[in-house]
Amino acid sequence: MRTPAGRLTLSRVGAVCGIAHVALFVAIIGFTPAIPIPSESIDVIASGTQEHSLGIRLGLYLAALMTFALIVFASAVAVRLQRAGSGDWWMLCGVGAATLSMGLASEGDVLSFVRAVGHGVRGDALWMSYPPAPDGFGMAVPAGVFLLGAGLGGLASGAFSAWLCRLAVVLSGGFLAGGAGIVGNEVDGGPFGLVLVLSFVGMWVWTVAISIRLWRTNLLVAPEAGVARAEA
Repeated sequence: MRTPAGRLTLSRVGAVCGIAHVALFVAIIGFTPAIPIPSESIDVIASGTQEHSLGIRLGLYLAALMTFALIVFASAVAVRLQRAGSGDWWMLCGVGAATLSMGLASEGDVLSFVRAVGHGVRGDALWMSYPPAPDGFGMAVPAGVFLLGAGLGGLASGAFSAWLCRLAVVLSGGFLAGGAGIVGNEVDGGPFGLVLVLSFVGMWVWTVAISIRLWRTNLLVAPEAGVARAEA
């Protein structure tokens, strides 16, 4: 009976990746340097980037690992919804999980800027490769799609607690509204940028809670898997 065993493994891997995603996110924000904000002069930005080049590139690598962990976690959530009988909502959740990798596009912009500075590019030409949007903008819509599918799918199937499902729907709206930060202040996105930040914080809480649920589900379903194997 390989199917139950595979399901349990995915639940636990997804749970671990969910916690890892949050831990990496916090580590990146708290311990790795970033390119200076665009309100500084281009010379100050170039100097700061050159000085912290290694730390910025390390942060980009951690961001790639963070994205990997998020995609695995989101995939585990989508599969859980599908097996719980969520109708078609699990597909929306799965599509959101797949598109979360779009966040890597903004990391590519940062890497291009760091490489340009490292090769001696200076002056106004550097603005051509400066990351074009507030932090997190690239993940706003994919995260909104994923959370909408997870929330409505969870409500339809009972796969997760109702409060977690409702929180997911609220956070989905927060991410979509926060994406409007691109029309605000170029440093922090203005009021909409604050909504985006709060949505990320809420997603951390939601991810940890869902990860715990996925891990506990493994323990709850394991006896049923044992019965199935015995009957086989």
